[in-house]
Amino acid sequence: MINNKTFLCIIPARGGSKGIINKNIIDLNGSPLISYCIKSSINSGIFDRIIVSTDSEEIANVSKGYGAEVPFIRPSELATDKSLIQDTLFHALKYIEQDDRKYNYVCLIQPTTPLMIPEDICNSVKMLEEKNADMIISVGKSPINIGWARTLPEDFSMINFKVDICGTNKQCYEDVYYLNGSIYLGKWDIFYEKKDYYSQKTYAYIMPYERSIDVDKIIDIKLVNFFLRERDKNI
Repeated sequence: MINNKTFLCIIPARGGSKGIINKNIIDLNGSPLISYCIKSSINSGIFDRIIVSTDSEEIANVSKGYGAEVPFIRPSELATDKSLIQDTLFHALKYIEQDDRKYNYVCLIQPTTPLMIPEDICNSVKMLEEKNADMIISVGKSPINIGWARTLPEDFSMINFKVDICGTNKQCYEDVYYLNGSIYLGKWDIFYEKKDYYSQKTYAYIMPYERSIDVDKIIDIKLVNFFLRERDKNI
């Protein structure tokens, strides 16, 4: 509880990943992937309850071992490639409402962004309070600028691939940001009623690239391992 407000953390982690088998519990620098977001959530000191929503008994057991609760096993129909995260969250909140009570705020934290740190969670909550926001969503600062990016046709012709690389240097372009999938922090009713996340009172919490890497491909694992080793050197 923070300032008389209660906070619930939901970590969705399905077992049927295809790109990387058993992705959510794959070893990263000596610990399973999901352990990093659980530890950051615990160490932030923000949450009254931290719950992992999974369809996998193996993920459930690993999650419990690192201090998260797994009060239910997610139905298989909510753990497919086409399942919507809004439906997964609604299922979790519906269960919790019947089992316990409502919370003032819910924070969805994705296990696939293991480089997030407790301060990112704390700073998101601080921004939530300072701006009297309905929702805070984390974004990463893009390492490339959209002004230098174009689509390509099927034949890969570059006839329309024109950017002003001669007359304007990249410092003249504005910074651009992308959803890094790490933190979605908002009022209970927004998630429970499946409201639009992007309202006038939704604000971006900016995370640097080195904490915004989303594990989706093998190269991402190598990058995350590098940054985790570098982090260990500085402890």
